[in-house]
Amino acid sequence: MTGIRVWRSSLTGGYYRQRRPMVFEAQALTPSDVEAIEAATVLDEVIGLARPQYRLRRICREVRMERLTARIDIARGLTGQEKVPPMVEAELSAETYESIDFNLWKNVVHVVISDEARMRAAHDILRLHVEDAARELARMENKQIAEELAKAPEVSASGPWDSMTGGVSDYNPFNDLLNVFNALKAEGYEPDYAVMHPKTWGGFITNTYVRDLVQAGVAALGREGGEFTIPGYPSVRVVVDHAVTPETSCYVLCSTAPAIVLGVGPTEAAQYRDERAGYYAYIIRQWLQPRLIVEEAVREITGAHS
Repeated sequence: MTGIRVWRSSLTGGYYRQRRPMVFEAQALTPSDVEAIEAATVLDEVIGLARPQYRLRRICREVRMERLTARIDIARGLTGQEKVPPMVEAELSAETYESIDFNLWKNVVHVVISDEARMRAAHDILRLHVEDAARELARMENKQIAEELAKAPEVSASGPWDSMTGGVSDYNPFNDLLNVFNALKAEGYEPDYAVMHPKTWGGFITNTYVRDLVQAGVAALGREGGEFTIPGYPSVRVVVDHAVTPETSCYVLCSTAPAIVLGVGPTEAAQYRDERAGYYAYIIRQWLQPRLIVEEAVREITGAHS
């Protein structure tokens, strides 16, 4: 069994030959590294196809790392001083810093193509495997961010947004959302994202109060979720993904706080041939870790769907 390893830097986006496992050193690929370039090409295709499917990554602040462990400092606690008299020095209000440790884990997909499948296929079978690998990488990342998001402080919805009596919705979702907007703004954070499972999003967009506000021009909904806007409040972009749990909740957060930080490490591809079993294979390893950082900047609205 022979093979070659390459890795992609999360900082520079460059590809490098990897001499030893778990050692990420800048050993640039050269035109003579034919097998390494092939592995890098497959890795590039997987990452390129996966990137649009990283739906929950947009709600995070990304911190790119070359090592698998890191410590970052998050600033918080800065307050101003009101009505400072003339000739009086304002009191110092230094920011406090909280050190957050990251220990990145790896998500792995294994692309295996047997000699028989490769010789019998009437189409590009490697491309199909690459697409499957990209979809699986995105699924794992979205799931892990959603699991971290589920640690947010909870508030209860006034009632399920999808419940109706006589064709009229029983509860107005915007009442629940505005309560959370005001709670976050009171903490000093501007909400800019709402995150829902498709089940809750379906109840939201079919709610008669939402429909009436949209028709009156008071609220606006974007295509495929997009964003909704209420006069006097910030525009809030909506992210809808099946990974969000529970299916009956809606999360509202400030991504710039940051509510969640996503540590993004290197991505590795190993290409090898198993002559005895008769197959080619590629192993894709992606190192990352999402962490809920500022709890005051996020809320989970529970019971938003029945």
